[in-house]
Amino acid sequence: MNKTIFLSKLFLDAVRDSYKIYKYFNLRKYNHIFILLKIFFIRFFFSFSSLRNCIKTKKSNSEFYLDNNYFINNKLSTNQIIDDIDKKGFTETFMINEHIREKILFESLTNGEFDINKLDSKINTENLKMNLNENLNDYINRLKNYKISRLTKTINLDEKDCTLKKIILSKEILKIAENYLNSKKISVNASFFISNPLKISENEKYRNAQYFHWDNDFTKFFKMYIYLNDVNNENGPHIYIPQTHKIKKNDNKLCRLYSDLNIKNNYQNSKTFVGKAGSTFFVDSYGIHKGLTPINNFRLMLNIHFGRGKILYSKYDKFINLN
Repeated sequence: MNKTIFLSKLFLDAVRDSYKIYKYFNLRKYNHIFILLKIFFIRFFFSFSSLRNCIKTKKSNSEFYLDNNYFINNKLSTNQIIDDIDKKGFTETFMINEHIREKILFESLTNGEFDINKLDSKINTENLKMNLNENLNDYINRLKNYKISRLTKTINLDEKDCTLKKIILSKEILKIAENYLNSKKISVNASFFISNPLKISENEKYRNAQYFHWDNDFTKFFKMYIYLNDVNNENGPHIYIPQTHKIKKNDNKLCRLYSDLNIKNNYQNSKTFVGKAGSTFFVDSYGIHKGLTPINNFRLMLNIHFGRGKILYSKYDKFINLN
């Protein structure tokens, strides 16, 4: 692509997407008056991987291990996690303790606020909630009857005794964030996703993040994913293209959606994350990724982002200053 044409497209995309994000998330309400300019600065300038790569991962002499009160493999060190994200863009999966996972699932189903903007349906928000007399399968089937392919909600991390908050704001996880982002000022958001196996339109696949894409939400950021039910190739596993958080082919340098064929032609390898309920992994989602469309069963997943600096995308986001 001609350089002038590329820069023009990049500029126009950044203007369009910045305004869309600003309006959609009502960013002025949770941030300062210049937030729109800040978002544009990130969407334009930090589309260049070379600039983002200047924010180096901080090396740490002190090494921590994940808390075995939460995780099964307590020999997984923070330095190893940081090194894996930095080199590959992702970690391998590790497991949350079963009783912790069950508590997180219950809290995710009952806590937080639904994102009704992502629904075509005009269903009353009250009807989206899980009833006390429902089991999980009945609830999921009710959502399917409403033709809801994906339901999202933002978790309230200020909720009293929130188990997820205790994990993601633990000293070990925050040490990973501090060192990978090379910052003591960190924004945190936790979202819960229910994805259903329904026949959907191309537009709905677009809104459900089921095309390959890459994110550009902070000058640097990463995400922690937690599967809350068993996930295999038929119910929407996360797919990631290794090392694309560092460099992308020319075909994929615009922050847009890309077809499977495009990605297959440009990259030899991909990583598909499957695993039992409680499977957890980190990714730098500046790299190319997508969620497969579920075809046989539902998927329950938590998506927690850690961003460099202060940008709040909802009233439930947390800003942590480690100074």
